[in-house]
Amino acid sequence: MSESNTITPGALLDHEAKRKQLTSKSLELSDDFSKFSDECSFLCDAFAAVAREPECITPQTSEGIWHVCYKLKIQVRKYRDQIDTLHNDLRHFKLEQ
Repeated sequence: MSESNTITPGALLDHEAKRKQLTSKSLELSDDFSKFSDECSFLCDAFAAVAREPECITPQTSEGIWHVCYKLKIQVRKYRDQIDTLHNDLRHFKLEQ
C-alpha cells in the first residue's frame, strides 16, 4: 500500500486546529449577529412609533434616523462580508479533506 495515502499526525493536528478556528469564528459571528438582530428589532419598533406621530419628527429627529440607518447599513455589509469570508474558508477547508 502506498505511503501517500496515510495522514500524518501533524496534518491531523492542523486539520483539527483549523476546524476549531472555523467553528469558533462561526459561533462568534452568530452571537454578534444575534445581538445586532435584537438591536435592529428595537430600532424598527422605535421608528414605527415615531412614524405614527409625524408631528414629533423634527429636523434633529430626521437627522438622527438617517444617521442610525446609515450605521445599520454599514453593519449589515460588514456581516455580509464576514459571512462570505467564513463560507469561503469553510469551502476551502472542505476541499482539503
